[in-house]
Amino acid sequence: MEQPRRIALLLDRGLSFVREVIRGVRVYAASKPNWILRDAPPNIRLVSQVRDWKPHGIIAGLVLLRVAQELIRLRIPLIDTAHTLPGLEVPTVDVDHTAVGRLAAEHFLERKFDRFGFFGSEAAAYSRAQEAAFCQRVASEGHMVSSCYTEYLADLTTAALWKKSTQKAQRWLRQLPKPVAVLCCEDAPARYLADVCSQMGLRVPEDVALLGVGNDDLDCRLTQPALSSVAVPSERIGFEAAALLDRLMSGRPAPQKPLLLPPLHVVTRYSTDILAIEDETIQAALQYIREHAWEVMSVNDLANGIAVGRRLLERRFRSVLGRSVLDEICRVRVERAKELLTDTHLPITTIASRAGFPSARRLDVVFAKQTGLSPREYRRQSQAR
Repeated sequence: MEQPRRIALLLDRGLSFVREVIRGVRVYAASKPNWILRDAPPNIRLVSQVRDWKPHGIIAGLVLLRVAQELIRLRIPLIDTAHTLPGLEVPTVDVDHTAVGRLAAEHFLERKFDRFGFFGSEAAAYSRAQEAAFCQRVASEGHMVSSCYTEYLADLTTAALWKKSTQKAQRWLRQLPKPVAVLCCEDAPARYLADVCSQMGLRVPEDVALLGVGNDDLDCRLTQPALSSVAVPSERIGFEAAALLDRLMSGRPAPQKPLLLPPLHVVTRYSTDILAIEDETIQAALQYIREHAWEVMSVNDLANGIAVGRRLLERRFRSVLGRSVLDEICRVRVERAKELLTDTHLPITTIASRAGFPSARRLDVVFAKQTGLSPREYRRQSQAR
């Protein structure tokens, strides 16, 4: 029988992302009966207890530098899943935050925004990566990004700090030209900014469209309106972190680069469910598509539903959006299919029906055309193995 392997999971289970990471670790550990898992928050007061337990490996969310330094001093295999501390020479498994920034920019550009903001941490490595990619993609279309930073990662425990952060966010929001599309580096700061907007009388999404990262269902639905968010492969991150730790504990060398997994898709809720254009016909058409895309619907059905001529509608779509009505219907249906493929284990035939496709074969064709992957391939990539 193999000798027991003690694995410490120093992760904050208060976060939805972290709970999914832990679930991914446990999926991998199911094939390792000799693994003993023990989890605790990454608290400096617990480091001595971890040392006394003598783990063979650690998976941690390294957010605080002192905790990271103490764990590194243990000289045992260590994996980071937070990607927060810059310059930390620890093997890392996380989402590709550069790809997150690009995906967020595409989400807003598709909605015809031309004013942009970024709200996040100036210190956290993942936030800086998101911001850089977001700014670069937006700049390629001739636009600029205004950034505001708040170090929410260090618990805001004093009233003075809360007040200072709120005043800073209010000043920034007040000077932003409207309407503006804002990427927030996580769902928690997105929820915070939504609350600040509400206090100031700013409408979300009409004045400020907000997009978070992580798709934490609680954070995204605690506000009114509900927040759109970039979904990330949290469970797979845990699975891959455990697999990498297993290799390190077997004596294999650490990788030279972080293992960064692509984000899944944008889960569109009300906070970005708007098009930054003034064409009332197109606005009505897009609203109708969002409400009826899962039904049997043709271009004629849409034209009749909003009481305009089909030819006029198609011309307006091409002129304003640069794509056809049918392209938009298919795009909305594919986005719905992505969510179902990621978040459920429903059969492909059921997903096709719920996303508005007449058959699984039609879903295959349209999905591959838009993503370059089959629905099954997309599911394999977005869920832990």
